[in-house]
Amino acid sequence: MDQEKWLYHNTLKWKEEKKADLEFLESKQQIKVATPPEFGGHENIISPEDLFVSSANVCYMTTLLGTLKNMGVELISYESKAEGILETVNKLKVFTKIIIRPRIKAKETEEKISMILKHAEKRCLVANSMKTRVIIEPQIEPA
Repeated sequence: MDQEKWLYHNTLKWKEEKKADLEFLESKQQIKVATPPEFGGHENIISPEDLFVSSANVCYMTTLLGTLKNMGVELISYESKAEGILETVNKLKVFTKIIIRPRIKAKETEEKISMILKHAEKRCLVANSMKTRVIIEPQIEPA
């Protein structure tokens, strides 16, 4: 039996100092990236640390959207904030946890939405691929 495999590509081009352009080949979108200021980098430019935390946040949302659709639940609104905790552990900088705080409103009971949120948490492939602990702290709003 063949194992499924998907490939994701990007190209990084150094510009100057600790700055580069990151291009996502499939979409042709480009963003500026740099080392964050706390590590001698630049203000107001997306850092690898920003991308790491945001990838968990985006993946959780897209997994949840797919789960809601599969369950036939109509989404009214969704917003989430993510916070990555970067600490020194054994003399190395590591993200010890990422906390995602989704705020969701959907046409369904709070109990069913809670169940769907937990299901999405278990199925989020980016979070499942990280060593970092990802914690979901949802807020369900009445429809």
